[in-house]
Formats: sequence, structure tokens, C-alpha cells
Amino acid sequence: MNTDVVSRSGLVPEQMIATAPADALESAVEYALAAVRPSNPVDTASTEPASSRLAEESLVDALGRTRPGVDDALGQAVACAEAAAEHLRYGELQEARLLLVAARGQLVRSHTRRS
Repeated sequence: MNTDVVSRSGLVPEQMIATAPADALESAVEYALAAVRPSNPVDTASTEPASSRLAEESLVDALGRTRPGVDDALGQAVACAEAAAEHLRYGELQEARLLLVAARGQLVRSHTRRS
């Protein structure tokens, strides 16, 4: 279990149970961030290729179930996650991490609007 990444609910990605499409996307973003985290902080290219492939698949699956609707923040989170999945496909991990962090921020923004 990866305890370094915690969602806004206080759970690590493995403990999250998606109840809404936005929650599924949030879970996938958290999982992808954990998966592409470098194993050696000095070497940013030390992430396993299989990890980034699984992270991409998780994002694509969650994106297929997420419809942004009228929520602008959720729409931006979807756009960031789509771009991150594309960067993961080509092994561009730093760009993917940046977009995943942006997606997480937009998901938090979206969640505060829904609450």
C-alpha cells in the first residue's frame, strides 16, 4: 500500500471506492500519480514502464465513464487527465505528472462546488 499519496478524503488510492464518475476519475488520477512517482527522487526517469502503462489504462478507463456536464472545473480536470494519459502513452512522465497535479486541483475545485 502506498501511503505517500492521500486523496482529499484521507484515503490512499487502493482504499477509495468510486461512487460517482468524478470519484472514479479522482481515484484514477491519484493512482496514476502514485504509479509515475520516481522510485529514486534524484533520477526522475526511474519509473517502471509497466507502471506508467497501467496508469494510462486506469485514466483512459475512468475518462470513459466521466462526463463533465456543466461543471467547468470537472471539464478542465477531464482535459488535464486526457492530456496526461497521452503523455503517459509516450513515456513523457514529467509532463504527465504536471498535468495529473493540475487535474487533481481541478477535481478538488469541482468537489467543493458539488458539496
